[in-house]
Amino acid sequence: MTGGGLPGFYYAEATCFMRRRPGNGAGGGSVKLIAHRGGRGFGTDNTLEAMEKAVRSGVRIIETDVRSTADGQLVICHDSSIWGHVVRRTTYDEFKRIAPDRPLLSEVLERLAGWVGFNIEIKEAPARDVGLMLNLYGIADDTVVTSFDRDIMSDYRRDFPQALTGYLYRMPYGKEKKLQHALEMGARIIAPHFSSIEASLVDEAHELGLEVYAWTVNDRSDFHRLHDWGVDAIITDHYLEMEQLLKEMSASAHPL
Repeated sequence: MTGGGLPGFYYAEATCFMRRRPGNGAGGGSVKLIAHRGGRGFGTDNTLEAMEKAVRSGVRIIETDVRSTADGQLVICHDSSIWGHVVRRTTYDEFKRIAPDRPLLSEVLERLAGWVGFNIEIKEAPARDVGLMLNLYGIADDTVVTSFDRDIMSDYRRDFPQALTGYLYRMPYGKEKKLQHALEMGARIIAPHFSSIEASLVDEAHELGLEVYAWTVNDRSDFHRLHDWGVDAIITDHYLEMEQLLKEMSASAHPL
């Protein structure tokens, strides 16, 4: 099942094109660039409108957040509550009434699966339901699925052993234990807050076969430092700015 209507959506971008498998990120370097929170900077966070604009602008990977409503619908929403309503205690009909611009995960995939890569953070939703939805759209093996919740990640890997999963965390302490947790849950990625990353962490993670995704990187000097340390992906609110910076860095490193 794939999204419909996108040829018209892309018409201004090219005279002809084919559905392409999303690449690893922006051109100009090996590090992957990921647009944070459903295309932040391209419109209202975690809305289909922002995501579509991000893809039109050349974004190759979008990070977004999934929660489950009281009646089991998978919705795109970062915070645990919206306009005073706790998402997991709110029916989908009520959720849609108070936040009409927030789509279902299925609506996002219907429009954009196959056109852009996804990094899905499971905030609070059944891991199996998310995986089955990704499977339905044929992108389960190509989608990065992350969570701060180790139980969610362990459940996801149990049900989808080929999945590319990542362990999110914020604080820098307990580095060795965090690496151990990632391995125990079968993760192939650690995703620390950028301020928790140091060169030795990147080296240790790589030695263990783990990739390192840094969030949320919006400063040029932070980007330079993390790039030099060899992180594998950078999640940012300023995708186009960081894409240009990456191209400039690549051109400087490989002059004609």
